[in-house]
This record gives sequence, structure tokens and C-alpha cells, in this order.
Amino acid sequence: MWGWIAWIVVALAAWVAVAALVGVFLGRAVRRRDWQVPDGDPVEVFPPAPVPAEDPVPDQRPRS
Repeated sequence: MWGWIAWIVVALAAWVAVAALVGVFLGRAVRRRDWQVPDGDPVEVFPPAPVPAEDPVPDQRPRS
């Protein structure tokens, strides 16, 4: 009986250890990704969008 309880405790300890390692690695990955995000004014970071020369949708439909 005590052998089964010991195996369950060992399995739970291993589960917690693996979950902690995965959490640490995911946290580091998210932190590295956040370091890559540029700081500052969005206008300075991204170029302005191009303005179309003409309106692609006419005001009226052509008559047939």
C-alpha cells in the first residue's frame, strides 16, 4: 500500500518540477519578445500609410 503512495508522490513531484521549468522557459521567451518591441511614438516607429490617389469605390453605381 505504501509503495503506491510513494510512487504517486514521486509522480506529483516530477509533474510540479516539469511545470515549473516550462513556466520559467515560457516566461523568458515572453520577456525576450517584449524586449524586441520598439518603444517610442508609433508615428516615429512605423511609416505612414500610403494615401490612395482615387477613391476605389465610386459614389454611384454605373447605370445600365
